[in-house]
Amino acid sequence: MSVLSKPTFPQLTAAGLAACLTAGLLHRSYANFASRGGHTGFEQHRLRCDSGNIVTYHVRRGAPGGPTLVLEAGLMNTSAAWLLVADHLDPALSVLLYDRAGYRGSLRRCPEDYSLNESVNDLLEVMADGVGTDGPCVLAGHSLGGYLAHRAAAAGRVHGVVLVDPTHPGELLHSRRQREGSRGVNLTMKLGPWSAALGAGLLIDKRGLFTYAEGSPHYRTLRLEGSATSTWHTARREWDYSYAFMLDGGRPLDPIQVPVSVVAAASTLRDTPEHRDLYEEYIASGTGGRIVTIPGSTHLSITGGVDHAPLTARAIEEAVAGIVDRFDGEAHQPREAA
Repeated sequence: MSVLSKPTFPQLTAAGLAACLTAGLLHRSYANFASRGGHTGFEQHRLRCDSGNIVTYHVRRGAPGGPTLVLEAGLMNTSAAWLLVADHLDPALSVLLYDRAGYRGSLRRCPEDYSLNESVNDLLEVMADGVGTDGPCVLAGHSLGGYLAHRAAAAGRVHGVVLVDPTHPGELLHSRRQREGSRGVNLTMKLGPWSAALGAGLLIDKRGLFTYAEGSPHYRTLRLEGSATSTWHTARREWDYSYAFMLDGGRPLDPIQVPVSVVAAASTLRDTPEHRDLYEEYIASGTGGRIVTIPGSTHLSITGGVDHAPLTARAIEEAVAGIVDRFDGEAHQPREAA
């Protein structure tokens, strides 16, 4: 009769680590799968761009002939980051959400090294494919997406721009606080993709990371995307380029011939008051607009917080209303004889 030997401490440790790794990898696989679906109430479309990228975008149709709002997400954010704001927008307003190449179901197939221009051109093609020509088109972007939206608007295909706590290409040289904070982000971006690939997304304190979104119906979606390897790898690619770009001073803002408004997070202007100068520069690059501050908001809660997203939606709607009035006025102006 054989006697089963008791497992040794090293064997128990190895078994425990193997179980953690397996659970982590399963969680990672589930997160990758779950983050590729569509959004309730939105039509899903796929577009092969000239860059080679295959981009997924989502459209919620509003009133025929009315304005269309195109929403561009920030670094390490996907179209899901805008869902809470979209929930509070007037249903008469058509809304287009999309995922930059690499996020969610959008695939990066560009054979060249990444550049911001790649993302800008993809965005322009998405708008050309998904936005009707009957009504005005307004482009809104959050964080890095705000800068990309501003660059895209220089192509002249939109009637107004709303920037939500946007990244500015000169902010690291303009603000010592921003530059010091960017070093910590840089370290996180170097370690994050490897951790996610090994299944460590399950161990990340996402409750703390996503505190700003507690109570949101999209809270679980945001948390899962924080474990997806595609989210981390795409964010790392975008960050590496953007970080070097901003350390080098970026480039001057393009002058654009449409109104530019900024919706600012209260914490941004409180903690880095010099950021107001950068936001004023955004306003001056267009043909009108103003800065609206969302009380009590942070850089992330301004779009994802249950208390702040409704205020952001209202500020965007007010900006869109002004742009629509201008569009209608221009449409009814008599044309000069040739």
